[in-house]
Amino acid sequence: MTRRVAVILAAVCLAASSSARAQEACKTLQLKKPAVPLAEMYAMADKYARAWKADSVPARITNTTMGPLKPDGSSEAWNLMFYSASANANVSINTFRGSLTCWAQAGAAGRIPDLKADFYRDGAGLYAIAKQNGEALLKEGYTISLGTAAAPDSRHATWYIGYEKDNKSAKLTVIVDANTGKLEKVLKD
Repeated sequence: MTRRVAVILAAVCLAASSSARAQEACKTLQLKKPAVPLAEMYAMADKYARAWKADSVPARITNTTMGPLKPDGSSEAWNLMFYSASANANVSINTFRGSLTCWAQAGAAGRIPDLKADFYRDGAGLYAIAKQNGEALLKEGYTISLGTAAAPDSRHATWYIGYEKDNKSAKLTVIVDANTGKLEKVLKD
């Protein structure tokens, strides 16, 4: 391979890889407090997502083990993804210990839950449901994680509540209707 061909191939690969990379969609923001309640986080993220693309819809809402759900419904580590059909792209709006970032990239966002405009986003209420169904685990030091999900056939929107300790998941999952906040199932493995 000649040097010229190698340079052209390298340029093509660089151009292709840079177009698939995430791009900053908002400037990093320092929040007033590191732990943000779910409803407040969603309102903030929805505003940024709609500024990015007006047709954005929520595709995924989760917290992480680095920011377990607290009794007041807050977390220090939220990950929200929104999808724009018009752009065939998604934007992730994340918080971690007081910083908020937004990153967009091309492509689908997976199965999108059918969340109604007034879907259930009471983090303290979700914590109460988690505690009611897993109080023994909480006493053992497990923390609560939650995330939205979509049924494969109907996109029925749910909250999946899990319990984690020392990077291990408990054998208990609580499923709540994400639009009404009603308990649907408690799965024990």
